[in-house]
Amino acid sequence: MVEKVSIVIPAYNEEIAIGNTLDLINSVIKNIKSYEFEIIVVNNNSKDSTKQVAEKHGALVLDELNLGYGNAYKKGMGFATGDIVITGDADASYPFEDIPRFLKLMAENDFDFINTNRFANLEKNSMPVLNYFGNKLLTLMTNGIYGVNIKDSQSGMWIFKKEILENMDFDIMGGGMPFSQEIKIYSKHNNNKFVEIPIKYRKRLGEKKLNPLKDGYDNFINLLNFKKKLK
Repeated sequence: MVEKVSIVIPAYNEEIAIGNTLDLINSVIKNIKSYEFEIIVVNNNSKDSTKQVAEKHGALVLDELNLGYGNAYKKGMGFATGDIVITGDADASYPFEDIPRFLKLMAENDFDFINTNRFANLEKNSMPVLNYFGNKLLTLMTNGIYGVNIKDSQSGMWIFKKEILENMDFDIMGGGMPFSQEIKIYSKHNNNKFVEIPIKYRKRLGEKKLNPLKDGYDNFINLLNFKKKLK
């Protein structure tokens, strides 16, 4: 039986970038005959034409009115029908051209969860200085608080077997940016076969959405609180 891959992308006001991102994905997956694919874009209450652009480029678009990175992913992952899930942002910063490499690694090594390390190859100006040090600090705190060894706890590109979600309680996971660190921590907590690989991280298209200070603080508080919720 041919395995199916669900590519899940959260999108909030990404009309400038989403077309480029989907064009890249489509150009890559059309040459992969050994898997079936679906592309799911979760339109997270966008005020621009993100939804229309995504539909024009062939994506299945879901609407999630509850604003938040985690809320978008919960919606998309809940609708995903693939055996494998690949995630990434809509802003053209992540290397979806590496999908063949990701799938090869999954098939040859039977990994449960692949996280990607952006710090291994940062394109110039792809990550502002404040974001860089904030991401490094949050990763350091994640490792210290949870006793894990993760190189990039905030990376937004993951590749994993959908079945691992059966042992994750979405109700205790946040609706905002902390979802990114939580899914990695959860995977480690559940003793999934976890690995990190380097990727090239590019400068985003369109306006940035993150507030480094607010989002960084929220992630820090979440690191403390999430530990109490894990069983």
